[in-house]
Amino acid sequence: MFAGEGVYWIRNKCQWSKFIDIRNNPYVHGGERDSMPIGLLSPRLTRPQLWLAEQVQDGESFIFRNHDTGTVLDIQNGSSTQGTPIVVEPYKYTGEVASSQHWRVVWVSDDNKTPYYRITNRKTGTVLNQMHDTRSGADFPVESWNSHGVPQELWSFERATFPTMYWLVNISSQRCLQFVYNSRGIASMDVKTKSPIREQLWYLENLVDYDNYYRIRHVDSEDRVLDLSGVDNTSILARTVDGGENQRWKITDVDMNGVVSIVCGKDDIVLYAQPDREGEHHPRGATDVNAFNNRYQWRLIPYTVPSLFWTQTVQCRGSGKFVAQSGSNITASDGARGEVDYTVQWRFVIQGRSPFFTIINRQTNNFLYNSSGSSLAADNNLSSNNYYWVLDAAGEDYSITNLSTLNVVAWNNGNIQALSGGATDTDRQWFINAYLSKSLQSVPSFALINGRTGMALAYVPNVTSGSVTMDGAFNSYRCHWIFQQVGTDEDDRPIYVIINKLSDNVLDHWDGVRIEALNNDPDDRHHQWRLVPCHQRYFAFVNVYTGQYLYDDGNAPVAGDSVDTMTNEDRRCCWTLVSHRGSIYDTISLDPDIAAPYQKSHHVVMRTLKQLPKGKGNAKAKPSHIPDNPRITRVTNDVLIDIFERLIGQLDFDRIHNQPPRPLASASREEVVDRWGIAVPRSLREGWEINGWVRIDLQGTYTNQNNIRVANIQGQWNRLTVFHVIVPVDVNFGAQRIQEAMIRSLREGTSVLLDAPDNANAGGSRRPPTTTRRPPGPGAPPPGHYWAATAIQAVGLLFLVSLF
Repeated sequence: MFAGEGVYWIRNKCQWSKFIDIRNNPYVHGGERDSMPIGLLSPRLTRPQLWLAEQVQDGESFIFRNHDTGTVLDIQNGSSTQGTPIVVEPYKYTGEVASSQHWRVVWVSDDNKTPYYRITNRKTGTVLNQMHDTRSGADFPVESWNSHGVPQELWSFERATFPTMYWLVNISSQRCLQFVYNSRGIASMDVKTKSPIREQLWYLENLVDYDNYYRIRHVDSEDRVLDLSGVDNTSILARTVDGGENQRWKITDVDMNGVVSIVCGKDDIVLYAQPDREGEHHPRGATDVNAFNNRYQWRLIPYTVPSLFWTQTVQCRGSGKFVAQSGSNITASDGARGEVDYTVQWRFVIQGRSPFFTIINRQTNNFLYNSSGSSLAADNNLSSNNYYWVLDAAGEDYSITNLSTLNVVAWNNGNIQALSGGATDTDRQWFINAYLSKSLQSVPSFALINGRTGMALAYVPNVTSGSVTMDGAFNSYRCHWIFQQVGTDEDDRPIYVIINKLSDNVLDHWDGVRIEALNNDPDDRHHQWRLVPCHQRYFAFVNVYTGQYLYDDGNAPVAGDSVDTMTNEDRRCCWTLVSHRGSIYDTISLDPDIAAPYQKSHHVVMRTLKQLPKGKGNAKAKPSHIPDNPRITRVTNDVLIDIFERLIGQLDFDRIHNQPPRPLASASREEVVDRWGIAVPRSLREGWEINGWVRIDLQGTYTNQNNIRVANIQGQWNRLTVFHVIVPVDVNFGAQRIQEAMIRSLREGTSVLLDAPDNANAGGSRRPPTTTRRPPGPGAPPPGHYWAATAIQAVGLLFLVSLF
């Protein structure tokens, strides 16, 4: 299913064997995928069929960038003429301005539990349509047509995930198991190479019908698996799959430090390393062994590959600085200035079947290189090994080594350089921050919608005054703000800076005169705000320095005097916080430090980051502290995310009725492995033999403090809650809206509330909203009438306590 930003195969519903492809570059066509590729280095993997979905700053549209070429889907010449070919072109950044490179993905229907979407061009309103014949320079071309509701214009999205590759390293010899092709199929052992080679890498495949057994498949020769010779029960081979017990292996932990034994399913013969007289080692099988003898012990070392998507940052472990591109030069940065500061974002693109990478800057699409000496630069002249890089993982960090010069990327005397001598210290170690799990998009951000005018507070870029205005584009990055706590007042109430998602600038009562957002200094008290509850879902924002209230005078945001000077009908200083507005419904991410403004500060301190930031940088501020919901386990494993997204895609109800607790969906090990073809890593297998290992539960319904009956839905992995959605009962949100809320909660690690505006009927009528309901003026709220998210934190999450 389509789950926002990520890397996908895109398959047509009518032409089921066809995936969007560009092998006839630049014309887009439907290409065949003969069989599912086993891994990222698989010869079966057709990289021109992989697409990066990247959100545009309007918060609603996407570009689709080809993984192989970096070009994006476009309509030839931007034409609205029927039958115009779809092509790929270099991306032309237009911000929020409609472009023929911007697409909206709209769910249409489910078929056999597979969601299908219409991909609509934002400029022309036409849709992607898979044709049946040959024209436009490509077989089975994809073209632009008006929507006619036919299957050719419906597409499914299949997330691109690949199994982990491993070195199998013997503890005694420190040699790793390898297979270098030979006609006899004999496996061998050698020193683990500094630069990864396919001959030394293996996949672990689950054998569902045999508990705790694996097939160990070779990465270079994918048709071969580790095999115990049936002739002598000793020789270790690499043979084609025959399904025999001599190709089944049980991997058992020997200690708590990742050391394992590898035992064949035939006669419990143990894999070990046998030395010869010349000091070489050979893999062999043995019986009646001492499992604590380190000849029979192995360590599985994963070959960790960065996300196929853009990284948010590449950050030095020692200095905390980020790699950025400025012009053709590589410079040190303090981090991203807002969501669309692409100078610090990079993509690591593996080169065919070779386990090394090009490193591409998102702003320029240039390739990082080290031509000579210590200088680093980036350009588009991909012409030599100086543009190729090898990654060596150590824990969370990597060393980044040039394939030609063997220099490593390093922080040195205020500069980012390429130095000889290897990764000797933390200034040569880099944290590659996965964009999808750590980006600003995964941080709860809110549109601040005024209670009287129904307009949202918005940032105006590229001006020196008048940088804040009011706008109706609620989902735009311009209208979204992140709350960072910077302290507490004398009454122990949190003080925030309010950071614009687009620019990274903070909301400012500039010199006590006007409302601006011109810099990102969190320490100026003009930039600091307190939140005062108004009524149910509304807050007032009080500037710490001036004591004045933020309000909308109907033309622009200004600051006013004490609330006591306002009439009861004047709700200009009351604001509701909405994280996304889709149709008539709001989605609210319930971050506990925002939703509960009177939460004691020590509750926040206990969850403060103890390391250098791994997300958004800020040149002057402390790392942004938007902590996860403490009752939700944040999922960062792509395989587990994929499993839950498929499970979520099976839900087809439009509303939740008042009903007792029950499971809504679950997946068995057999379904995940056999039907979905997902290679589940060992780290996720605990409890997978039990039905309901991964599941979605309706935990029941209850009445919240606002006297609204809501359903409490949780995604469960074993006993851990991985997402949490609160849905008002008997409101027709539609299946897609409910699914999107679950995916958002899963990815952000926050509780998510689906909330209908006050003019939405319980039956889900589509009467368009006018403005947000007007609350009373700020002041002490009546009992039980805090903002809805606050009530849910106070009641809904306490309700969760009884569920564990």
